[in-house]
Amino acid sequence: MASNNHFGMVGRWHEPNAQDMNDLERTVLPGDRLEFSRAGEWYAHWGIYVGEYNGMEHAVIHFGMFEGGAAFSKKKTSGSAVSANSKPEVRADSIRAVLGTLGKVRINNSMDKAKTPLSADAVVRRAKKMHRERVAVDYNLIKSNCEHFVNLCRYDNPSSDQVDAAIAGARTALYLVLLVVGAVVAILGIAMAVLRPRNQ
Repeated sequence: MASNNHFGMVGRWHEPNAQDMNDLERTVLPGDRLEFSRAGEWYAHWGIYVGEYNGMEHAVIHFGMFEGGAAFSKKKTSGSAVSANSKPEVRADSIRAVLGTLGKVRINNSMDKAKTPLSADAVVRRAKKMHRERVAVDYNLIKSNCEHFVNLCRYDNPSSDQVDAAIAGARTALYLVLLVVGAVVAILGIAMAVLRPRNQ
């Protein structure tokens, strides 16, 4: 487990059926980032695959706000109504438990080309340590979410492409609004200058 044999790999999406799950479980390697996606959601959930751990054959260590079971469908975001018993938590669950019956999952080590991954041993060791020690981490959708967690484990760099893309999109939208407002003001200014009666 010394190297990252799936360097830069972005695998195909796997559905929650026996054939797809068996295929993923044969392919995934300890230290891989797993991306969980659910239809209709604008965000993905992320976890680190650690292999056999705590009596589970295909364990994923992941971070988020949880209520009840492990399934991604029960995960809460800071943008949703979080109940009083939801709390930020580093959890270990099987791939199938995280996925639940909705959505899809894939190996996604796409950031390997931009950031140097730690060895697979180091990635797994860090994820397990954070889980075992119940490291207290505040959940924050923008500064400390599940993607920040997996990137801290794999690259020693807590970052989130999802957050960066959302911020870039918001900036672009703001620039477009300002551009439109500026154009309207300019057109109104020209129209008023043209239509204003001249004093002679």
